[in-house]
Amino acid sequence: MNHTVLHRTPLDVAGSRAAGLERLPFAEGLFRTKGATATLESRDLETPFGFDDLVGSLTAEVPADGEVELSVKVRLDEGWTEWFSLGALGSAGWTSPVKIVDAAGVVDVDTLKLNKKASAFRYRLKLKAGKKAVTLRSVAVTASDAEAPDAPPAFSTGPWVRDLGLSPRSQGDAQEKYKHDICSPTSLAMVLEFWGRKQDLETVALAAQDRGSLLFGNWPANVAYAGSLGLEGHVARLESLTDAEAEIAQGRPVIVSVTFAEGELPNAPIQRTRGHVMVIGGFTPEGDVIAYDPAGKGKEQVRRVYGRAAFHKVWRAHKRGLAYLLGPTFPRVFTVGVPVADLWKKAVRRTGVKLDDDAHLSQLLYGETVTALEAKGDWVRVRAEEQESFLPGDQWQGYPGWLKADTLVSAAPPKSGPIVRVRQALLQRGDDLLTLSVGTRLSRVSENGGASRVRLLDGTIAEIPSDSLYTAPATPTAASRAEIIRTAELFLGTSYYWGGRSGVQADPKIGVDCSGLVSLAYRIHGRDVPRDSHEQKLHARPARSAELQAGDLIFLTDGEADERITHVMIFTGGDGLIESRKSSGRVLRTTFLERFGQALAAIESGDAVTDLSFARPRRRRIFFGSYF
Repeated sequence: MNHTVLHRTPLDVAGSRAAGLERLPFAEGLFRTKGATATLESRDLETPFGFDDLVGSLTAEVPADGEVELSVKVRLDEGWTEWFSLGALGSAGWTSPVKIVDAAGVVDVDTLKLNKKASAFRYRLKLKAGKKAVTLRSVAVTASDAEAPDAPPAFSTGPWVRDLGLSPRSQGDAQEKYKHDICSPTSLAMVLEFWGRKQDLETVALAAQDRGSLLFGNWPANVAYAGSLGLEGHVARLESLTDAEAEIAQGRPVIVSVTFAEGELPNAPIQRTRGHVMVIGGFTPEGDVIAYDPAGKGKEQVRRVYGRAAFHKVWRAHKRGLAYLLGPTFPRVFTVGVPVADLWKKAVRRTGVKLDDDAHLSQLLYGETVTALEAKGDWVRVRAEEQESFLPGDQWQGYPGWLKADTLVSAAPPKSGPIVRVRQALLQRGDDLLTLSVGTRLSRVSENGGASRVRLLDGTIAEIPSDSLYTAPATPTAASRAEIIRTAELFLGTSYYWGGRSGVQADPKIGVDCSGLVSLAYRIHGRDVPRDSHEQKLHARPARSAELQAGDLIFLTDGEADERITHVMIFTGGDGLIESRKSSGRVLRTTFLERFGQALAAIESGDAVTDLSFARPRRRRIFFGSYF
């Protein structure tokens, strides 16, 4: 098992103990030193399993005579160990610590190897300013144990089936005294050039060389050098090739470390190695790995294809999935780390809540993912990836807008799990209480006696009543339709709120807008529908009135001659509807007869109807759609 903690956002370092540091706007990093010295010590960082191996890394701007030392301590059954130094970054590069054997374990160049498994860790940074202040951009720690799946995950096609097309570099082109040892900086040079930072191979090798061990393959040293050139980066241990595929899908090559005996990696330019570094640059349609292997003799032999199963063995099994994840600050995936985050049209500070503010675009729930595109101070322009929109150019993408940076964390979201089914769920985490909205997806660890233990984004465990959670079936059932209706009913009587899409609001009387109600109701069903009503119709299957079942959707255009959908309602069966109605200012039940002066039986999809909900009735067109 592998687990990586990356701290890059203000919320990531919440609970850390900082002295002598000032917070920076998100666009600039995490902290800057205020005086000659400073420290940053993390809170206790829990891991989801026992680990016996730990690697740290950081990116920072370190001036002449400055330094950042990274240390860790771990929690064993008998208590916390002393601090282990993992190395220090100065203006000239990275220096690994002198090898010291401790009763708990040993730091071997770049890796803390423990004699028995630990359950948590803390990191500490000691910063020394030089002629200028030190700027800390990120810090990461990755922990692992020796367990690995016997086989790689099944392959499915996706945006990772591509070749990113790196410019090949061969380590054999370097001077004789270097070329046998510089697979890591050669791989790094390929990735640096990919990101527009082309460097001479030997320049990269000497800059990334560990000043302590004099090795060229020190992992945090290579990452630190990439950071000095303005890239974001950290050392990670990926759980599987699926994680590497996700990076390739985002257009990011992945530097990996492998070990293999003779015959274990067919088509490799070398027969065996105790440690070798190369770049994953893509995947074939069959799921095999497109690698840029610096051991290739000459540039024409660097690009190679390695079988999926063989590569899994030499990377994930033998080297615990070790990787350098490098790239520019944007685009970058983050996760919402607060119960609800507001998405805005512009990065402008606001006070109070206006129910009809059309600059308020949407709301995102704890654990939802966004792709950050740019930053202005403490605001981040994002795409909300679990709320699709149809953008100019006929492209489906995440819903665009601006979020406050202090609502985001770097931790990956739950991959699957139950969803909160009550409007507001109360979770107990130690002495703290956390309120989460309906529609929030959680990672369940265990269930006993009517209570479920769930793992939160920061690694801590919280408890929630099991009846507050719902697990959607793999295929829709009648219960799925009933759950959609029940979820919508949670908001009956609450105020219509433009852009509202959460059960957790500043005032409990505040609710959601029409498409936000549908979005939350369908998350219970296990489906993320587009954010706005027009796009919800575009994705829905057209339906006839005789086909409609509870949970299907009813769409309205703004006027009889308009094509664009501006309102959506949920069909409850019979003649019934639930909607968040702007003209009435609340979420309510209604019927076709009350709304249009005709029962459902008299209306067909595409008809023009008279909307009686306005003071002056309005002619609109009506359409029926289903996601079942």
